[in-house]
Amino acid sequence: MQAAPVALDQACWISAADAAATHPNAQPPTLVDVRPRSLQRTAPIALALQMQLSDIASKRFLQQTPVVLVGTGLDNADVDQACRQLRQQGFAQLQAVQGGARSWQAAQAGAAAGGPLLQPLDAQTWIAALGQGMHWTVISASEAMQGAPQAQWPVPPEQLVAVRVDGKERDAKLVAAIARAYQDRLQRASHAGYAQALVVITDGVVSDALRVQVEAALVPSTDASKAGRSASATSTAMATLPAYWLNGGWPAYAQQVAQTAAIQQTANHRLQAPCGRL
Repeated sequence: MQAAPVALDQACWISAADAAATHPNAQPPTLVDVRPRSLQRTAPIALALQMQLSDIASKRFLQQTPVVLVGTGLDNADVDQACRQLRQQGFAQLQAVQGGARSWQAAQAGAAAGGPLLQPLDAQTWIAALGQGMHWTVISASEAMQGAPQAQWPVPPEQLVAVRVDGKERDAKLVAAIARAYQDRLQRASHAGYAQALVVITDGVVSDALRVQVEAALVPSTDASKAGRSASATSTAMATLPAYWLNGGWPAYAQQVAQTAAIQQTANHRLQAPCGRL
């Protein structure tokens, strides 16, 4: 279940655009990639030091320079807590990028090169992110999820937008409904004091064509006369309300929850001594 939203320390956070901006006579910040080591290896961030959050306190040389942390965008509570503690320990110029690596890369290379706004998300990663103090909106196009007891939903009912479409032009109606829900939540998210995110959940595997249609509809171009979307609008949306598509849909989430529950139940059992052992 989603943890209660955590109010972030605004002094600890900076937009990707502001972090990437160059200022005359100002010392450029030291970029520190604090994502899991697997992501550091497979998708390194250019010119960034690679460290774990727990290692930064011992790097005293970073106290004398501006430091910008780049996380995954789904680790807000951990990064916010680390930032508060490090600033108290003398890292006075330390901040973290809103939206994590995706926002940073979009600000560096433009929205098109930074990747699509709608990102894939596996069930295990999302379940871990539910404990990071983010406020999640779920756009459910899953009949199985909508028919499940509310006690099994990962978010409260008021954070779920049920999309029901059928008949002819089902995909087109689904795309329009998701885009409307996203724009509505994007406007609300800009006034919140905590991190927010959105995830689309279906009943299973979704075609690449449908994902492309949804992606194109989420953030329309600010200039209707030009094809494509506005880079600035997309970069802002990435930081304000990142959007994800749950891989495997509701069945994958339900299966992961069941597996986690089974592991926890097994871990709580005491091992029986072999017969005859004292």
